[in-house]
Amino acid sequence: MRGAVLAGGEAAVSWRKSSHSSPNNPECCEVAQLRAQVWVRDSKCPERATLRFSVRAWRSAVASLRADPFGGGFDG
Repeated sequence: MRGAVLAGGEAAVSWRKSSHSSPNNPECCEVAQLRAQVWVRDSKCPERATLRFSVRAWRSAVASLRADPFGGGFDG
């Protein structure tokens, strides 16, 4: 159903959980790609609003986190 549009106008998408999530760690996010956007939602509250990024902005954010996950400001 990837790309199908529901009655409310929001598309039915396939959500993926983080590879770092586990049954013992329910605090994670889910990501889906639809057309030229990447959507992110809280897996604990999937009915809430989603964050939506352009694919370019998402790739930039992920690359930045991989290079310096704490922005140089984490002391602990």
